[in-house]
Amino acid sequence: MLKQFTGKPRASGLLVACVLIAGLAVCLQPVHLRGGMKAGALSFHDNFASGNLSAWQMPYPEDWEILAQNSVHYLHMKRPRDPGVPRRPLQFARLKNARVGSFDFEARVRREGRSMIVVFNYVDTLHFYYVHLSQDRGTAIAVHNGVFIVDGAPRRRIAGMDAAPALPDRAWHTVRIIRNVRSGWIRIYMDGQSHPLFSVVDHTFTCGQIGIGSFDETGDFTNVRLHSNDAGCSASPK
Repeated sequence: MLKQFTGKPRASGLLVACVLIAGLAVCLQPVHLRGGMKAGALSFHDNFASGNLSAWQMPYPEDWEILAQNSVHYLHMKRPRDPGVPRRPLQFARLKNARVGSFDFEARVRREGRSMIVVFNYVDTLHFYYVHLSQDRGTAIAVHNGVFIVDGAPRRRIAGMDAAPALPDRAWHTVRIIRNVRSGWIRIYMDGQSHPLFSVVDHTFTCGQIGIGSFDETGDFTNVRLHSNDAGCSASPK
């Protein structure tokens, strides 16, 4: 059951709105930007210990389940699905009620096959970015390991061709994505590294949902965190 409430006004006169989903709190606090109130501050965390997936929307809900191992709860993707035409990933779970522009995202990822993905600034099924996290370098498999864009056409690479493999083994790894829509920067860090594994400047999409999944394989996610001071934006393809 979804409940929404508005907190008491602060001294600034702003309200804090939170959505409670099976014990998970997604909080949206309006903030002032140039020209007035344009966006909000959103914070979200899901370690899947609640056993509930109401915060997520999937194209095929039956393909996903929450499992536990050594006290760690995680979201398991049970099966892949065929990519779309034009060729692009379709099998990913998106966070509901959370359109963001600039953001800081982090999750622990474990592959079962060769790769996993994180989708961001998702506008619709034909307009979004995704990070492909693979055991392969892009120089070995041109459509693996990097940042890709789907813009009404087959996905194409925009960064990462020469980067080291993001997921060199089947252990848990931490991916962090920092997106700044004003500067255009997209930076992807792995396992707490101080320098990004992939980075690129692109202004094509500036608002949309976050998604986790795989292009055509399976794997696991846990400890998903999202923070944005740019939530509640309007998503539309340019």
